[in-house]
Amino acid sequence: MKRNIKAAALAFLLMLSLVTACQAPVDNVVGPSSSGLIVGVAALYGGGGLRADGASQATVRVEVFTDSGQPVTGATVTLTTTLGTLGSSSLTTAAGAAATTLTSGTRTGLASIVATVENVSATTAVPIVTF
Repeated sequence: MKRNIKAAALAFLLMLSLVTACQAPVDNVVGPSSSGLIVGVAALYGGGGLRADGASQATVRVEVFTDSGQPVTGATVTLTTTLGTLGSSSLTTAAGAAATTLTSGTRTGLASIVATVENVSATTAVPIVTF
């Protein structure tokens, strides 16, 4: 019986680590804004970057929370990029998060994505490369 409990506990810990490993944390968390909001942004893409084929995509995830750590619903986030095309340049958070896509262009380089909430901005980058 003890062996089965240990095996189940080990399986649970393994599953938990796999689930949390698949979630990229937002980076470049900044704030607070003029009304106490904090913003963070992350880009999720595979391998060494997006292929410069005009079709490859990355997911851009933005999180907004209060300076006390509570997720914010209804925050307006403005997004810009230096390369590629964003699926949306304006997002509204639900339960503290919002997401869109970045589609690569045909130029190579580092796409800088800026997420702005009120008077604070967070930045992440996506390499657009040739394979």
